[in-house]
Amino acid sequence: MKTTKKFIFAAAAAMFASVAVAQVPPRPIEITTPGIVVAGSYDKAKLPKEAHEFIAKYFPGATVVKCEQYYAKGKVSVELNTGVDIDFDMKGNPVEVEAPDRAALPREVVKKLLHDTAFARLIADGYADKVESIEIKRGRVVEVSVDKRDPDTYIFDINGLFIALED
Repeated sequence: MKTTKKFIFAAAAAMFASVAVAQVPPRPIEITTPGIVVAGSYDKAKLPKEAHEFIAKYFPGATVVKCEQYYAKGKVSVELNTGVDIDFDMKGNPVEVEAPDRAALPREVVKKLLHDTAFARLIADGYADKVESIEIKRGRVVEVSVDKRDPDTYIFDINGLFIALED
């Protein structure tokens, strides 16, 4: 009889212990490394010389107020005190330039970033002074957004050949 009581007591203790353990919440996993960094602050002094020259030439007097690097995209995004946003590749070439709201990019910037044929098309259509943004996509296609009713985006190939007009 003593053995049976010990056995029942041991079984009850084991059952109680398993219930108690099951009710303890699991400890959260603590991540001690930063993981994959998608973007982060970038020292504007480290911008390539070409980026500094572009800003000085086409946006004289403007200063960099924000600078971030997007590691996965291989670019650095710069915001000027004038509200202009510029994305540079890691060599300092502008790949996207965007005017602030309700403003247009300077004509000199548009001429610099577009092939002569694409620039001539904008002049012919009356939009050379109404360009809101220019984005060079993978070195193959250039999207030019202008201030007009839809469709408002000109698509050119890198050689200035007009491809489409989209919204």
